[in-house]
Amino acid sequence: MSTMTVKAEASGTKIRSFVLIDDTATLRELLKDALTRRFAPCEMRDYVDGKDGLKSCLACAPDLLIVDLYLRDTDGREVIRELRRQGLQLKIIVLTAHPDASLPAELVGLGVAGFVDKNSPMEQIERAVQRVLDGGMFFSAAVPPPVPAIGSELELPRMGAEALSEREKEVVRLVARGFLSKEVADQLGLSTRTVEKHRSRILAKLGLRDVPSLVRWCLRNGLG
Repeated sequence: MSTMTVKAEASGTKIRSFVLIDDTATLRELLKDALTRRFAPCEMRDYVDGKDGLKSCLACAPDLLIVDLYLRDTDGREVIRELRRQGLQLKIIVLTAHPDASLPAELVGLGVAGFVDKNSPMEQIERAVQRVLDGGMFFSAAVPPPVPAIGSELELPRMGAEALSEREKEVVRLVARGFLSKEVADQLGLSTRTVEKHRSRILAKLGLRDVPSLVRWCLRNGLG
């Protein structure tokens, strides 16, 4: 494990700590360099093994965890599940070289905010980090949106996409893709307040409490 500590480049910049778990040495070094230059975290801890990375997160929770899905000593999902079992709500981005259509819904169910194909350009991983740090969600466009059978179906409403108006469908598609309210507003020519009202009304109509549940519902109904 190595730790890199840097100073934020501008006063007022929010200081953040990152943990990176990936057993591919070359990619790990490239990520460390790119993310340090772009985001200037106060600390960048990196690990080859999932168990070591998990211990580090439990000992001192970072603001952001970036973890490979398939590690040499464990599955990235198990790292995430243990963090959630321990009550840690840190932001998480998952990397994998083997994406498939079932992963987005599965990862959202685990509370993951971002998912990126490791074969994507470095800029896409940087965009994912920025979006997640800003409070949004980012899922690789390379992953097709068909809906899998996800574990907690009983938690989702049975009503389908026909329950929403055309405008609500436009809003919900963008929300499901991880766009923030202002970005949705810009794309649809609406005010941010109007988008937030639409989102609240959609959640109430579907009987959902949060955006991750809404994303899962959208994936199940082909609106991802």
